[in-house]
Amino acid sequence: MAKKSSNKAVKKKAVKQKKAVAAPAKKAAKKTTTAARKAVKKTVAKKVASKASAVKGVKKQTAVSVPTAAKKSAKKTAAKTANKAVKQAAKKAVKQAVKKPAVKQAVKKTAVTQATVVSASAPSSGPAPGKARPVDLGKQPAGMFPEQSGPADFQCFGPPATRDGEFDQTRVCDMGCFTQDGKDSNKYYHGAVVQHKDSKNWYAYFEWGRTGAAKPSFQFVGCQDEPHAVREYAKQLHSKNDGRGEWVTIANIRTLRARKGKDCYLVRPQATRSTGLPDARSIKANNGAKAPPQPSAPTSGKKKTAAEPSGDPPTMSLLRDLSIATVAFTRGSMADDSIPTQTALDEARDILGAAQKRLKNLSDDVKKQVKDRELKELTTLMYGRIPKLKAVGAPPETWILSQNNILRWQNDIDAFESALYSTEMDLDEPAFDPLAGMRLKMEWLDPASTSGKFLHQWWPKATNNRHGYIGKMKIKNLWQVDRDDDHGKLEAAQNAILQDKVKIKERPPFQTKDRPDLPADQHERYHQSNTALLFHGTRSVNVSGILREAMRMPKQLVGVVITGAMFGPGLYFADDWKKSAGYTSMKNSFWTRGAGAVPGREAFMFAVEVALGNPFVAPAANGYIAAPDGHHCVFGKGGGATGLQNNEFVVFKPEQHRLRYLAEFSTT
Repeated sequence: MAKKSSNKAVKKKAVKQKKAVAAPAKKAAKKTTTAARKAVKKTVAKKVASKASAVKGVKKQTAVSVPTAAKKSAKKTAAKTANKAVKQAAKKAVKQAVKKPAVKQAVKKTAVTQATVVSASAPSSGPAPGKARPVDLGKQPAGMFPEQSGPADFQCFGPPATRDGEFDQTRVCDMGCFTQDGKDSNKYYHGAVVQHKDSKNWYAYFEWGRTGAAKPSFQFVGCQDEPHAVREYAKQLHSKNDGRGEWVTIANIRTLRARKGKDCYLVRPQATRSTGLPDARSIKANNGAKAPPQPSAPTSGKKKTAAEPSGDPPTMSLLRDLSIATVAFTRGSMADDSIPTQTALDEARDILGAAQKRLKNLSDDVKKQVKDRELKELTTLMYGRIPKLKAVGAPPETWILSQNNILRWQNDIDAFESALYSTEMDLDEPAFDPLAGMRLKMEWLDPASTSGKFLHQWWPKATNNRHGYIGKMKIKNLWQVDRDDDHGKLEAAQNAILQDKVKIKERPPFQTKDRPDLPADQHERYHQSNTALLFHGTRSVNVSGILREAMRMPKQLVGVVITGAMFGPGLYFADDWKKSAGYTSMKNSFWTRGAGAVPGREAFMFAVEVALGNPFVAPAANGYIAAPDGHHCVFGKGGGATGLQNNEFVVFKPEQHRLRYLAEFSTT
């Protein structure tokens, strides 16, 4: 009996302790329940009032009354639902309070209550920095940034896509669609896998519009993680690319052609981009880049410091100005401010070769050329690879790959390649060395030096003055040029000419047999091989490319006459500087009208040693790909049957020329 009594006392004491622990929590829960009930009733009252107001408005407009019973029923249902929710919340709070110490639960409850009040009373001014936030999965509203963010709040990643249909291993992609429904639309589509820098949430980002548009359309897709973002990114790009096209081979390039009734976006390989989020523009990748050249000469044991110049001040200043201007020209030539990759440029040269092959089978009628289906297809592929700026509605004669536009494209591609080299250097760095990797020795010539005196006197006089619109030449600067890769090549070409023992029938004028800039023992060799100092004018933005690569032969030698190259795909020179001036960036030049100039600089012209041998006098324009047998160059004789005003000399072997001098000049 005593034992039973003792057990009862223990049970009673345990119940009392349990009640004591639960009492504060019950009290707090009751207070919360009361407050919550009041808040819910207040909310319901507001909703009912709002509904009643809406009903009144409808009543006024339609003269149809709403039954009072329906109003009461709705009010009763809402109140019943609210009371049920409050009771369940209170019950749950009491249950948790019994399990946990009262003090800790009170603190936790207060924190939760405060957080609820903040989120319910007013919207937050922005996401809390450095904290994980839930991501809204799926497509976000178009034109809106998620998480109350901005463009700079997202990080982008490489590698970029460079080939059609290959997206799964990439993280950023630029595509272009030049034609839609047979019309030139010149649109772009950009995709990227991005991560919010703060919340670390993942998204697929897409942007589209007309190439170069100031305010493009865009949309985010919320994703669970990076693999999910990659899947969304790749799926969308496939739908715009190989999902709409059929595989074809054009100009030896495997590419996509839009299916009938579809617009197909092609991948645009870009070394730098201007589309997408700001961070995407920091991603650089030059696929197909050439191997960097080896140093031109071994250095001494002393290591050159980064700030030590590799050339004299005038030379360094010139090359720096050329680099900056060439990059600016390239970006300005593009509809989207980008710079193509080396692969894109190489493919563009293949496309030009294919266009010239097609032109060979067509008449010289440009109006018929621009309607040719194959040339249109090649043009579409070209603009798909390189988004050159083209005005909306521009006449097709100005941009289709006809005989009038091939040479301009060739020169532009050469300039774009020079810009590509420059973008790999930090032009803003004080220690920037524009001679780096050029395998070139270049030296400013003092006008008082032997070579300087000769050139300042001889060059301006080497003209027949057949172009009256060009005044007298005034040389501002002269440089001597010596390319490492040219060593021995001209001598080999001279030897081949001398071995042929041909009789030289045509020689260019304005040549001196005893040039003071040549060693005396070379004078006879130069005369016997008919090696002359001739001129080559070019746009200023093409100068650095010629210094780096020498004068470039077309990738494919196609025997077709094009505007600016009436004797085929060779290297062109003049014996009259005014003839060459028409190809420079002078404001009144015939061919360029001042395009491709360098701010703060005059025009530029090369003086080149050319082994002419025995020239073949061309009877008319013709697409030569080599000099006829027994000859070493083609001679377009001024004043003859060709209709030329001035002489032109064309060689088809690069080793027949060597750059010697570069002049910066103006005309008065």
